[in-house]
Amino acid sequence: MANFTFKTEKATGKYRSFYSDEIYIKFRKKVCGNIVERNTNKWCGIVYKIRFQVIKDDKITDDNPNSIWKWITLTKEFDIVDDAKTWLKENKDGIFNKFNLYFDEE
Repeated sequence: MANFTFKTEKATGKYRSFYSDEIYIKFRKKVCGNIVERNTNKWCGIVYKIRFQVIKDDKITDDNPNSIWKWITLTKEFDIVDDAKTWLKENKDGIFNKFNLYFDEE
């Protein structure tokens, strides 16, 4: 059975030190979310959060009529990227039961 995979794109360019790496979440070779780095401002602590592209419905909606999907951010935080990846793989069934994910072509 398929599982989440991940693709990391390193920041490039003159100001790359100011940007974090992009970690894409993929399912069956299609992007459905990412893992983002957030500064918690607790002595410069950094946590990682999981974001998904979700198709809008009655519960998940916004004011943009031009898009059928929107970003959601899960409340769970991780100190290490690998912990977030492991959590995603372990909770795949729950994620698909709760959310209708939108998949980008890459």
